[in-house]
Amino acid sequence: MPPPLLYLLSTLVKLLTIISILSTTALYLYPLLLRCSYPNPTAPFRLLTLADPQLEGNTAIFHRRYTKSPAWLRELRRFRKTLDLWGNDYYLAHIYRTLHTTIPALTTLFPFLPQGVVPPTHVVVLGDLIGSQWIKDPEFNIRGKRYWNTVFANAKRLPEPAVNEQRRIPASIYPMVPWPDTLINVAGNHDIGYSGDIRPDLIQRFEETYGPVNYAFEIPFPAVNRTVLIDGVVTNMTVEPKLRVINLNSLNIDSPARELKIQLETYDFMNTLFAEDMAWDGSVGTVLLTHVPLHKPAGVCVDPPMEKYYDAMYGSLLREQNHISKGASEMLLGELFGVKRLQEEERLKGKEMGIVLTGHDHEGCDVLHWRGDVEVEDKNDNPEGEGEEVVKRMERRWKSGKWEERAGDETVWIREVTVRSMMGEFGGNAGLTSAWFDVESMSWRFEYSTCPVGTQHIWWTVHIVDFITLVGAVLYGVILLVMNSQKGKKVDLSEKKVQ
Repeated sequence: MPPPLLYLLSTLVKLLTIISILSTTALYLYPLLLRCSYPNPTAPFRLLTLADPQLEGNTAIFHRRYTKSPAWLRELRRFRKTLDLWGNDYYLAHIYRTLHTTIPALTTLFPFLPQGVVPPTHVVVLGDLIGSQWIKDPEFNIRGKRYWNTVFANAKRLPEPAVNEQRRIPASIYPMVPWPDTLINVAGNHDIGYSGDIRPDLIQRFEETYGPVNYAFEIPFPAVNRTVLIDGVVTNMTVEPKLRVINLNSLNIDSPARELKIQLETYDFMNTLFAEDMAWDGSVGTVLLTHVPLHKPAGVCVDPPMEKYYDAMYGSLLREQNHISKGASEMLLGELFGVKRLQEEERLKGKEMGIVLTGHDHEGCDVLHWRGDVEVEDKNDNPEGEGEEVVKRMERRWKSGKWEERAGDETVWIREVTVRSMMGEFGGNAGLTSAWFDVESMSWRFEYSTCPVGTQHIWWTVHIVDFITLVGAVLYGVILLVMNSQKGKKVDLSEKKVQ
């Protein structure tokens, strides 16, 4: 190779090597560069919160829109999509591995690094684990293997015996589960369908592959002692805080449902939760994990309230929804978080009773639900004549708005975070949730932050540059080796001529 070309190749390899080292370091240490952190890294409950990976498969590779294309173009598109799915699996795996294992290990080994991303105590995926509920069993199984072997490699499924007939993980079993490595998988509409789609076989194959669709467990914590002044008397208070984690299948709460028996199973599970005798004094915190977000007015989130139904000939069953219905949402807020009776509001003011974490709306949303005065109208028969008399009055009801517009502690409120999707199109987002018991307020605190890696194109670009750099370095080394061997032969020939 002429010296100018060799010099050019050498310069190019050096430049690519610098770019490759910097970009690869940034990609694999992005939580440190972005200063990602759990809101409280020392909290006893740290939940790595992921949503909507939506693994695609053969339905994307062999899409019907390709059938009329020339054979060579059809095969080229299929190859491209196969490669895209392969890369997408490793892109999603990169998000999980970096936040679950790599960065926590580095922060443990090197205390001088930012200590915000520590090992999680629990991990949840908030539904839509795969891209379609209608795929056949063989394809469903293939995606399940990709989910466990590639995307969440080394993660564990919740052991089946851990959940009893009451859909609880008993206190005696809870410590035996390796929670940091166990995925809490929430069922999504692309996993089992909406209420009008859900069949027993769809539930069965999901539970066999990913775990139960409904269950709950409690996390015990050491008792907390505090000295307070009550009516001028110094009193010692002892509180035993506990945290409830509920994985709820919200997809068949609303009606009409295709399978009443399956819907009743969810209702029975909710009723057992509603019937639990809790000390609603702030010592009990609740983390509700579900796929479909709670109801809120249009404009609060990207997805407005929406429900669609199948045609009457198909039973007018529920076909699609953006939110749980308003009535069901208010029932969950009131029953699961201790606001079951109006008179309880006074002693709940200023206390966080829990947090709701949902998926479904890929854009994500941060919402506040609070108890506020709403003007309502009652229509009564007019005693003085014909028609109706309209009487206006104020009534305490649930209201919803953006989290940043939240009111002060004078209201009873619950935060709901719709976690932005971890898909590349939405920036590869991950949520970091902290919960801890605050001794000052004698109640739980819940905080949430995000840590996006960036679109999948960044992941692809970095690894393509790495590959080109490697090829260029190998090529440059081979050329030098060949040139040096040729110089050696020329030296040998010249020595023979001298002799």
